[in-house]
Amino acid sequence: MDQLGGNGNGSAWFSSNDAAITNHPLYHKYSQQTVATIDIPTLKGVIGDSLASSESSPILNYLLWVHTVCLAVA
Repeated sequence: MDQLGGNGNGSAWFSSNDAAITNHPLYHKYSQQTVATIDIPTLKGVIGDSLASSESSPILNYLLWVHTVCLAVA
C-alpha cells in the first residue's frame, strides 16, 4: 500500500473508498467521468507533466490505471 492508500500498479491498481488518494484533485477529476468520455491525449499530458518522484507515484499509479482502462475501451 502506498502513502495515499492505493495498492498495485497498472490493471491491478485499487484503493479503499476512504483512502487518502480519494482526496487528490486528479482523482476527483477522473473519478467523476465515465471511462468513455476521458480524453486520452489530455490524460497523457497530465501524466507527462508530472514529476517522476516518490511523492507523485501514488497518483501516477492511479492515472496509469485510468489510462489502461481507457485504452481497453478506445
